[in-house]
Amino acid sequence: MKKILVTILILFAFTGAHSFSNETVDESKVVLDNVEIIGTKINKEDQKDIYAWYGIPYAKPPTGELRWKAPRDFEFTSNRFDATKLPNRCVQVSNFYDELINGQKEGTIFGSEDCLYLNIFSPADSFKSDKKLPVMFWIHGGGNTWGYSASPMYIPTNFLKFHDVILVSINYRLGPFGWFSVPDLNSNSNEPLDQSPNFGTLDMIKSLEWVNRNISSFGGDPNNITIFGESAGARNVLSLYLAESAENLFQRGIVQSGYLVSDDLEYSRNNPVSGSMTFVKSSLNKKNSNMNPMTLKETLEDVDNLGDYLRDLSKEEIISFYRVREDSGGLIDVPNVIPDGIIIPEEGIFESYVRGKFQDKEIILGTNRDENKLFISGDKRFVKTVLPGFIANMHPTLGLWTKQRDEKFYDTYSRYESDAWKLDAVDNLSRNISSKNINNVYSYRFDWDEEPSFLGMDFSKLLGAAHGLEIGFIFNSPEIIDGRESNLSEILYRKENAIFDKNLSILMSQYWVNFAYDGNPNSNPYPLKMKWDHWVNKSNEKFIVFDTENDQGIKMNNAILSSDSIIQNLSSENLTIEQKCIIFDDLFDRTTLSKKEVSFYYDSFLNGQCI
Repeated sequence: MKKILVTILILFAFTGAHSFSNETVDESKVVLDNVEIIGTKINKEDQKDIYAWYGIPYAKPPTGELRWKAPRDFEFTSNRFDATKLPNRCVQVSNFYDELINGQKEGTIFGSEDCLYLNIFSPADSFKSDKKLPVMFWIHGGGNTWGYSASPMYIPTNFLKFHDVILVSINYRLGPFGWFSVPDLNSNSNEPLDQSPNFGTLDMIKSLEWVNRNISSFGGDPNNITIFGESAGARNVLSLYLAESAENLFQRGIVQSGYLVSDDLEYSRNNPVSGSMTFVKSSLNKKNSNMNPMTLKETLEDVDNLGDYLRDLSKEEIISFYRVREDSGGLIDVPNVIPDGIIIPEEGIFESYVRGKFQDKEIILGTNRDENKLFISGDKRFVKTVLPGFIANMHPTLGLWTKQRDEKFYDTYSRYESDAWKLDAVDNLSRNISSKNINNVYSYRFDWDEEPSFLGMDFSKLLGAAHGLEIGFIFNSPEIIDGRESNLSEILYRKENAIFDKNLSILMSQYWVNFAYDGNPNSNPYPLKMKWDHWVNKSNEKFIVFDTENDQGIKMNNAILSSDSIIQNLSSENLTIEQKCIIFDDLFDRTTLSKKEVSFYYDSFLNGQCI
């Protein structure tokens, strides 16, 4: 069975053809260091013109000798650059989304190592103004192994039609090209940052440096930059709060469905499935099946020749080693965000926030109420196909039609896994940051779950407020704002609820834009009726709920979670012991808890029956 909605909705599946021209527009000309950069206009028919500059290089292509090195400054070789063409994707493995939307067969390797580009979008009437606009710097998700800065969902036709901000979206190296830990690989380099294995994180920092230097020429305020991202992009936001070299490059951040797992050096190098050294040994043995252990050891220690060998490999020889994870929407399993003591503190992301090793800046933290329904909607343990296999395999979309095997278990599993996500990424993280920060923390939960029934399937129950669904509301998707029809809009939105969805989208984006203006989501430039109170430990541990007026509306909520409450409630659920243990086991998949803490919970839960 196909990965169903998992991969489609990781980027929220905006499949409608967004109408924008790639013709050059002379009025969009920007001059940087005597180089003319010419952009385009993305909304011909609207009164408010929006300029776009696509594929601006912020670093040299990380190819050849620069593969697995920190990004280097880019220098233009001509005095005119055409910024109307979409940039290359970074190297990645295609999934169901790509096959459905782009015809890129699932499981194929595509993209280029020459991919360090960013896109800038600006309201035309603000472009030449002396008043510089706040900058919103978007980091896409996709497990740090997949995704694209110029996805149709990030082309902000409505977002900038409604809001006066500058939007920047970036590519960064993905998978083993972005996070690769081989000891002493760059030991002979004079660039200290080459010693970090976090090349993708370094790309983000480099692009932020570029934005700080140049964004004023596009109408943006370099002293007012908000970084924001979803899923892996949100975790990247959290990692940039830890990176000393990024400290002065942004003012605040928004973390949408983030998480705090990072892979230590031992795991990132020697994990038997995905470790970098595991790959290197596999590649050497594949090239020379007769290599004995002593020769292999000598080859690994000869770092100069090993570096040459690795940089001569094709992208296919590298990325094809890594397995596709069936439980993660077709994303490949690669360690990333590695605690190296250079960019990421040696304690890792989670412990760094516990110990207060982060920058004191305003931050928004949030999750979606039914995060995990996205992932289990394609899991054979929980769903079955409705159509016979020979029909479902005739076209990718036919594999979408599934049904829960046990609706109660489906909902209960999702609730506990999603609550655990919120506990880690919102409640506990808000507590940790608030205990150290002077600046405010704002927390949210996205509860919208008003999908229609379609061909006998109730998507409000299958998906609910699933992972990634908030993105369209924040970016003012044409499917939500304009009622634009697309291949999937009919299974995501009820036409009779269109006005409620639209109102929610506008209000959510206003909170986000207010926060980007001055760190307070409530009043500038939009005075909003429902005040979003900031988190205060013990006295005001609350989060805002985002939902339509047709349901519960937007309101503050104090339903704060704890590890004990989650586990105690699970133990009393009306489920079989086996079902409880399945939920319990998965609560600790890539957990941030220590081995001692996990052992304690296993011993105490159901008197150890899940051990």
